[in-house]
Amino acid sequence: MLRRVVAQHFRAPHWTEAAFRDLAPIDGNIMRWRLRLVAAADELEGLYVGWRDGGGSGAALAQALVDVPVRLDDHNTWHADRRLRSYVDVSIQVAVLRAFVEHLPTLGGTSTPDTLLALVLDHLPQSRPALILAGERRLAAGDVAAAVARAQHALRIQAVCPTAQDLLMRACRAPDAAATSATPAEIAAARYDLRDRFCHMPFTHLSTGYQGQTFPCTCPAWVPFSIGDMLEAESADAVWNSAPAAAIRRSILEGDFRYCSRTLCSYLNTQKLPRRDEITDPAMRAHIDAGTTRVEQAPRMVELNHDPTCNLACPSCRVELITKSSEADAHAPATARTILPILRRVDGLTYITGGGEAFASRHFRGILRALNRAEYPGLHVYLITNGQLVTPARWREFPDLPPMLSIVSVSVDAATADTYEQLRRPGKWAPLMENLRFLSQLRRDGGIPRLGLNFCVQAANFREMLPFIALADELGVDQIWFQRLVNYGTYDEATFARLNVSSPAHPEHADLLAILRNPLMRRPTILKNMLLGLLPEFVASDERFEHLY
Repeated sequence: MLRRVVAQHFRAPHWTEAAFRDLAPIDGNIMRWRLRLVAAADELEGLYVGWRDGGGSGAALAQALVDVPVRLDDHNTWHADRRLRSYVDVSIQVAVLRAFVEHLPTLGGTSTPDTLLALVLDHLPQSRPALILAGERRLAAGDVAAAVARAQHALRIQAVCPTAQDLLMRACRAPDAAATSATPAEIAAARYDLRDRFCHMPFTHLSTGYQGQTFPCTCPAWVPFSIGDMLEAESADAVWNSAPAAAIRRSILEGDFRYCSRTLCSYLNTQKLPRRDEITDPAMRAHIDAGTTRVEQAPRMVELNHDPTCNLACPSCRVELITKSSEADAHAPATARTILPILRRVDGLTYITGGGEAFASRHFRGILRALNRAEYPGLHVYLITNGQLVTPARWREFPDLPPMLSIVSVSVDAATADTYEQLRRPGKWAPLMENLRFLSQLRRDGGIPRLGLNFCVQAANFREMLPFIALADELGVDQIWFQRLVNYGTYDEATFARLNVSSPAHPEHADLLAILRNPLMRRPTILKNMLLGLLPEFVASDERFEHLY
């Protein structure tokens, strides 16, 4: 087989050379890459001819059209004209699929690229590359409605996908987008002119994500392009001022925001970014005026989310419990080499943790024990927890922590026991309330400076939002944070559609909007920026997020 493929390749230039000229192997081994393409073409051509002639399986061809791009997308292949890759990228798979569905019909028969894509989606309707490519083709043909629908479908499967977001935004810029399933918020976000806008996040924020990949934003989903691995880097500055970090900052200074999510970023989808001439912060003014991308100062916010260890398996976050099989801290070298050194320089906040449970993680418990005011004079800790493990005994294990705190924020997602135990499995309401009363007493006694509660809004709990405010008042809470449910790949499409009450297509969406407009929700201590894009009156208003200025 290999001898035949090699002979075929060297007899004459193969069609794959032209079709894949925009892709290149990262390791530079062009010959191996071309031979892999020829072998893939041989496989798909054989399946196509068998199906075309009536002796082959359409299901087998459809599966191969999905599987072959996945095999070729082996993290050794990338676009010749691009630098950064997101952690949910399927653009290589889209490019490979495009080449093959355009090539196979040239072998004869009545099929077209569109009929082959329809075949794939008939058998594999959750194929994100096929959905995106089908949408791309419909947009090129002028069918904006179909392009929007395909992009929205792909984003219901994986909300962070930049390739699907880009398709949706381009479709929403079409003059007739309002006549499609595109929401007013999507259309507004797509048409938001960013050329004179500024966002300080890539210059001030550093967030670690799963397995140490690091992002220059308050949320890895808002700028889903890693700037380095904090757990493997020789120093924190090697990540903070890496070439990818410079590229992302340059995109802000140039006004294209190409690496930012218009569908997920609260500041983009509410159109609330400040103009460059409104920025007065001296450090940010220097970057704007000089166009510099290197940041000499430490981040003002370091969010540590890289250890997913948790005692709960909330469906909004994960599909199963994630615990360490060993009590050893595998991240201890990185703690000493990169994490603690950068925290010593921070004049601002560290957020621990949005990726798991700080008190369930040996790694994060070690960081919390290491922090003290003498060695970390400018650092304050935004401590987020599910509260199940915050007992008086556990709290006494961290005697130096209370003076370091800015806030203890507890994720609850409910105002009743039944809803809580449904959404935050296998958590129990009774111990949670006992621990919340303990934290509430600490707050009253001055043992912690602020207490917060968090609530991820979804169909099962949104009617408890106002009772949740009452619960917070009873506990003397300083801050409530209402967050939007996002599908990061933990839900199948049908389940997410049923739960995502933030979607205008959800049958109870109007009821959610009524709650968001309730006067109780206007308190300045209630953070709901992830939901404000749902309110046209807020987007159209002069209200602004002061911290962006």
